[in-house]
Amino acid sequence: MRKKIVVMNQAEEQQQPKNVKRLNIIFILVFLIFSAMVLRLAHIQIADGQNYVKLASKQNYKETPITAIRGNIYDKNGKMIVNNRASFTAVFHELDDMTGNDYLNLATKLEKALAGTTKASLLKKMDVGYELKNGKMERTMRLSPKLTEKDLKYDLSQKEIAYLEEHLSDLPGVSVITKPIRVYDPKEVAVQAIGYVRPYHVAENLGSDFYLQQKDHYLPNQMVGLDGVERSYEEQLRGENGYQKYEVTSDQTIIKMVEEKAPTKGNDLYLTIDEDVQLEIRDFIKNFMPSLRQKVDKASHAKGAYVVAMEVKTGKIVAMVSYPEYDPNVWSKGLDSDTYDQIKYSVTNGTIKEAPYDVRPKTGKEAEAENYKHPQSIVPAGSVVKPITVLMGMAENVISPYDSWNDPGAYHYGRGTDTINNDQHHNYGVLTPQKSLQKSSNTYMARIGELMSSKYGKEAVNIMQNYYHAFGLGVQTGIDLPSENKGKEDYLVMNKDYGPLAAMVQSSFGQQVRLTTMQLAQYAATLANKGVRMQPQIVEQIKDSKGNVVQAYTPKVMNTIDLPDLYWNIVHNGMYLVTQPGGTAINAFAGFPYKIAAKTGTSEQDIYTPTPYVDKKTGETKEKWSRYARITNGVLISFAPLENPKLAVAVVVPEGGYGGRSAANIARAVYDIYDQHVGLGTPVKTNK
Repeated sequence: MRKKIVVMNQAEEQQQPKNVKRLNIIFILVFLIFSAMVLRLAHIQIADGQNYVKLASKQNYKETPITAIRGNIYDKNGKMIVNNRASFTAVFHELDDMTGNDYLNLATKLEKALAGTTKASLLKKMDVGYELKNGKMERTMRLSPKLTEKDLKYDLSQKEIAYLEEHLSDLPGVSVITKPIRVYDPKEVAVQAIGYVRPYHVAENLGSDFYLQQKDHYLPNQMVGLDGVERSYEEQLRGENGYQKYEVTSDQTIIKMVEEKAPTKGNDLYLTIDEDVQLEIRDFIKNFMPSLRQKVDKASHAKGAYVVAMEVKTGKIVAMVSYPEYDPNVWSKGLDSDTYDQIKYSVTNGTIKEAPYDVRPKTGKEAEAENYKHPQSIVPAGSVVKPITVLMGMAENVISPYDSWNDPGAYHYGRGTDTINNDQHHNYGVLTPQKSLQKSSNTYMARIGELMSSKYGKEAVNIMQNYYHAFGLGVQTGIDLPSENKGKEDYLVMNKDYGPLAAMVQSSFGQQVRLTTMQLAQYAATLANKGVRMQPQIVEQIKDSKGNVVQAYTPKVMNTIDLPDLYWNIVHNGMYLVTQPGGTAINAFAGFPYKIAAKTGTSEQDIYTPTPYVDKKTGETKEKWSRYARITNGVLISFAPLENPKLAVAVVVPEGGYGGRSAANIARAVYDIYDQHVGLGTPVKTNK
C-alpha cells in the first residue's frame, strides 16, 4: 500500500512543471490580448479621436434644407407672367415593403379625404407601377424613381389638413408639407418661349450634363427649368437653398435649433416680349385658322402657325407665337400620361425647333399614323429666299443692278430636259431685279442659279452657303433659348447627288433649304438693316429680389454684309412692290398706313409615310416609305416702315397654301397690333 502512494506522488511531481508552463502560457496570452486592447483603445482615442468626435457630432445634429424661391418672370412693361405661391400639399413617400393591395387601400382612403380625387387619379400621382383600369389593378411603368416624393394634391383645405394629420398612422407614406408652387399666367403668355419646370430628379434622369454637374445646388424634388427661359436662365432664377440645423437625440427627437441659413430668392427676369402684343397676335391666329381652313385652297389641314416679331435695330423679340399653345400650369399640378398626351403636340417651341402637327383629337397609334401625313414647323422656305438670290447675283456680277431679261415662261437648264416654271406657268414679260421679286419669278432666279454654277463650278454651292449663313440661314441665330435648330440645308445633299448646277438652280427659288421662323425673322431684320445681323434677344434685364439691376442686356451685332447701298435699295424696292398692285401680298396689306417691304413664299413639300410589309425571305415586318401627298406651305418675311425699318416679322403656316393668303394676313395683323400698342412711327400715304 505504501509503495503505491509513493508512485502517485512521483507522478504528481512530474505533472507540476507542466501545469506551471500552461499557466504561464495562459498569462502571456491574456497579457498580449489586454495589451492589444489597450493599444487599440489608445489608437482610437488618440489617432482617430477627432474623426469619431466629428462622427458623434454629426449623429447629434440634423439639417433640414429650405428650398429657395425661384425668381419671377415679367414682360417688358413689368407685367408678371410667372411667379410662385406657397401651398399646403399632400405628398407620398413610398415605403419599401408596400404591395399592390397596400397602394389600392391607401388610394381608397385618400379618395375620401381629398376632395376632387379618385382612386385612379391618386394611383397615377403616386407613380407606384400600378394603374386602376376598369376597376382592376394593372402594372405600368414608373415615371420617376421609387423613393422620390410624389405630390398628391396642392392647396389643401383646413379640413383636409386636419383629417390627414389625425389619420397619418392609417396612411403609410403620406404627409403634409408646405411647397412653393410655380404659377404661370392663365392667359398663356408665350408659353413655349418661357418654358416650364420639373423636379430635379427628372432633369437628372434625362441625363442633362448641366444638371448632373450642378447636383450640389439642388434637392431631389426642387423645381428646375427644362425648357425656354426657365432653362436657359436657370442659374439666375434658381436662387440658393438654405437650411435649419437642429440638435437631436439618438432617436432624432429635436432638442433645439442651433443654426439657420435663410434661402436666397432667385433673380427676376424682364423679357423683351410685350404681353399685350403677344396675346393679341395669338388670339388673332386662334380666330384666323378655322377661316383659313375653310376658305383657302390647299389649306384645309392647316392647324399650326408660327410668328416672330423682332425689333430691327436691337434684335429684341417683341412677340414669339408657337400656335397652338397650352396651359403650362399642368407641369406644376403633377403630370400624368393622359395629361401629357393632351399637350404633347403643343409643348415644343415651333419657332426655333421642329414642332409636330397637332393631330388631336386622335390619340395612340392612330395619332402617330396621322402625324406622318403632315409637315412639322420647319418647312421649305420657298420664295422668301429670293432676295438673297438677287443680292448674290449682283454681288457676284452674274447680273447687273440694271438687268433686263425677257421671261420665257419656262426655264430649261442642263441638257434642256429639266424645266423650272413660274407659279401657274405665268409669263411675266420683261423682268428687272425689282420686278422679279414683286412677281416672285422662279425662272429669273433659276437663271441666276445657272449663271453662278457656270461661273464658279463646284465652288458655287459653297459661295451660296456663305451668303445664307451671313443672313443667319442654316446656322443658329444666337437666340438665348435652349436647343435651337439650325434648319436643313438640303441643297448640300442635292449638290452631292446631282452636282452644282441642279443644286444652284433648285435652291435659287427656295426649295432646297428648310428654316425656322426665328431664322427668317433674323434674316428679314438683316435685310432691313442693310447687312447688319443682330442677335435675337428675349431677356431685357435681370433684377434681384430688391429690384436692383443685376445684368442689363445690350444689342449685339453678329456679323455684317458689306454691299453697296444700290443693291440693298433694289431689294428693298422689290420687296415693297410685293405689297403694291401686281404684287403677291397686295390684298393682305391693302390700306396699310406705312410702306412695308415683304416677300411671300409658297413652298411645295412631299410627305412620305411608312407602310408595313413582311419580308418574304426573313419573315420580318419592315417599313417601306412612299410618297403620301404633296402639300403647300405659306411663308412670309417682312419689315416696316420701309424708309426707317423698326419691326421685322416672319410667319410660317405649314399646309397654309399660298403665303400671300395665309402668312401675309397674319403678318398684317402683327403690324396693326404692334402699331396700336407700341407704334411704328409716322404713317405715310400708301395704296388704298
